[in-house]
Amino acid sequence: MNCSRKFQANGLGTNSSGKARSFWQKARRGQAMVEFALIATLVCAVVVGGVQSAIIFNAYLAMSDLTYQGARYAAVNPGYTSDQIKTFMQSIASPVLADSGGANLTISMSPNTTPRAYGQTIAVTVQYSLANKIVLPNPFLGISFPGSIGFTETAMSE
Repeated sequence: MNCSRKFQANGLGTNSSGKARSFWQKARRGQAMVEFALIATLVCAVVVGGVQSAIIFNAYLAMSDLTYQGARYAAVNPGYTSDQIKTFMQSIASPVLADSGGANLTISMSPNTTPRAYGQTIAVTVQYSLANKIVLPNPFLGISFPGSIGFTETAMSE
């Protein structure tokens, strides 16, 4: 029994009708595997880039809310010092921002005088370093991610 008959007798290399597969049928399977490998690589890169962007956007939203809450707190409590307002802001910070004990969070306020006069504009600025949030090499496929984000919110003292 030669090798090709033994191969066909086992059912290997045959199509549904029992005939041996042609060269072109075998080549199509190889082409499909190559196309899948190329497409899968691109899809994985897009998904990973999307996840990284979602992580940064989540921190962006948390920063926006924290800055607003700090400015509002400073406006309704004109007798509180900037240190008291910073302590409040660190206590209400989202777990997204408080992941390293607030080491990446910088809060500043102007003016620093207390008590603040009625109608005085208060500016609260928050900076956050994204160093521990970016897991991809920067830039990733030509897309650069920010190293830090910052917000400034103003409110009028009540």
